[in-house]
Amino acid sequence: MIYSKSSIKNIAESIGIPKLKDGITTAMAQDVEYRLHEIITEAMKFMRHSKRTKLTVADINSALRVRNIEPMYGFEAGRPIKFHKAASVIEDIYYVEDEEIDLSTILEEPLPNVPLEVVYTAHWLAVEGVQPRIQQNPIPLDADTEENGPAAKKIAKSQHKNQDGVDTIPLVKHVLSKELQLYFECITGSLQSTDPIVRSTALESISVDAGIHQLVTYFVQYVAVTVKNNLHNLDTLRTALAVARAIRRNPNLFVEPYMHQLIPSLLTCLVSKRLCEEYTEDHWSLRNGAAEQIADICRNYGHSYHTLQSRIARTLLRAFLDPTKPLTTHYGAIVGLTKLGASTAKVLILPNIKAYMTLLSTEMEKTNPQLAHEGKHCQEALLDALRVIAREESAASEGGWLEPAKLNSVQKSKLSTVVGEPMAGVVFAEKDGGEIVAGVLAISKNDKTSANTS
Repeated sequence: MIYSKSSIKNIAESIGIPKLKDGITTAMAQDVEYRLHEIITEAMKFMRHSKRTKLTVADINSALRVRNIEPMYGFEAGRPIKFHKAASVIEDIYYVEDEEIDLSTILEEPLPNVPLEVVYTAHWLAVEGVQPRIQQNPIPLDADTEENGPAAKKIAKSQHKNQDGVDTIPLVKHVLSKELQLYFECITGSLQSTDPIVRSTALESISVDAGIHQLVTYFVQYVAVTVKNNLHNLDTLRTALAVARAIRRNPNLFVEPYMHQLIPSLLTCLVSKRLCEEYTEDHWSLRNGAAEQIADICRNYGHSYHTLQSRIARTLLRAFLDPTKPLTTHYGAIVGLTKLGASTAKVLILPNIKAYMTLLSTEMEKTNPQLAHEGKHCQEALLDALRVIAREESAASEGGWLEPAKLNSVQKSKLSTVVGEPMAGVVFAEKDGGEIVAGVLAISKNDKTSANTS
């Protein structure tokens, strides 16, 4: 047996149990041996799972905890245990020698320094997907060896020293993982597919996938390049606008810093001279979609870009009032101003309708089917703008709508003085002409009242 009967008797006498019988000591010695075997076997499992070949005190303590036994105290796994042999006539006795500590020596030692208070500091883990190379951040593993060489470090140190003499390290280059590169290639390839199901699947992936923030700038650049190189390809332009919409709808992406890069592409699709090969193609819906996206951007990000809507409105107003621009550009400008809201249309479109209708009527009188087709769409855009203005005025006023049948010659003449005779004729021919007339005349009356008051 590993544990002898004499050891059992000695332990029993030390706790006040003298003269144990031999049968009891034999049974207890066997039970102790069985328990030790269990503990050692369990500890060896921890040793093997830790990829070690040497059993430590930590393994024994882990095995004791598994058995709900209090672990051993006073033994450190990192310190070797040395047993000393005690001189004895009866049997060999081994013990662990404890180190003697002189308390007077400890009391005479100087006190340690007062520990510093715990403080918290903030630093950027990443700035728009790029990890700053600062002391708090880990060094990127994919850095080029040439950039980390002594010569490169010396040049970088000399180039990035500010006036205070403090060295600053530049940001690391924008590196995409292989997974993101493969994802971007697959998405752009699917967007160019002729299968609408494949394209819709790719757009849905852009609008919902998380973890693609590093690709935002690449998707914005993709939209810009696609619009620039495919100005006469209507299907490709629709796909580019769909990508821009999917980027903005993704709740996992922070796209606010990229709006200034996205808006030029949307404005191009809105007021460009030609967006298709034949004028009979439906490029009007593309312009309407671009106008809706621009208005949505102004509503959602106007609090960050305070001058965004005013600058866009100024650009569209110049395009609307420029007689040298084609009618397609005028249509895009009218639709864009209307989508910006009733207040914008009331201030920028309504006062200029009469002068613009003179130009539009002259263009439509020409024997050119394309000009007649485009002029008709411009008339419809102006009519929609008047509807938006009238509805806003009706909601703000207490009065009701005027029915078309109740319109008289006085009201018709008043409307002609505001929007011009050609546009008044178009309004009178509509079923909701009474609503439009009531709203426009109410605005004209309020403007006159304000002018008289001032």
